[in-house]
Amino acid sequence: MRLSIEQLGLVRGGKWLAAGIDMQVEEGAALQILGANGSGKTTLIGVLAGLRRPAAGRVCWCGVDVHAHPEAFRPNLAYVGHTNGVSDDLTVAENIRFAARLDGRDGRDSLDGRSERDVIERAGLGALRARRVGTLSQGQRRRVALARLVASAKRLWLLDEPVDALDAGAATWLEDCIASHLREGGIVVSTTHRPLATAGVTRRLYLDQARTWSD
Repeated sequence: MRLSIEQLGLVRGGKWLAAGIDMQVEEGAALQILGANGSGKTTLIGVLAGLRRPAAGRVCWCGVDVHAHPEAFRPNLAYVGHTNGVSDDLTVAENIRFAARLDGRDGRDSLDGRSERDVIERAGLGALRARRVGTLSQGQRRRVALARLVASAKRLWLLDEPVDALDAGAATWLEDCIASHLREGGIVVSTTHRPLATAGVTRRLYLDQARTWSD
């Protein structure tokens, strides 16, 4: 299992943001994309998710171009963007259960070995499980979106500024979830203003208006 970024170029509004991004992220590894506002972080993760087309190069999942063959890629992808993608009209538990059923699993009983209740409790949402998401704060909505991600059986997590609106306790919970996902052989790619604590192999890609580099 491998995510390959091959000579990728990014353009927004007719302006080149980055060019020549070339790297591979193997199973059990994380990639953190860092840079100032406007440097292209959200554009890049949108390209990696198949939501935008690159100006140059390509993105491959297990050797298959994700834009040419999205049907081979999307079953493995869990994406959380700036918007949380949860239903305000459903409760916390219903949102997680609905997402599981879209994946063809019974969210009430088991979520890839994790019970629905366990996921909700660990996300700090136990007292809110029967509340409609539309009545929650922005930070609580963010936790619901991330709890759905944790409950998924997807191997690739793409996260755009995942700790935005999270308090310190919720951010620690997310870092623990990422560490567990990596230990199980998953891949995590995230954009962030500050490095996240991730166990195991972590690569960092720095973007700014003039150059792109990694360490």
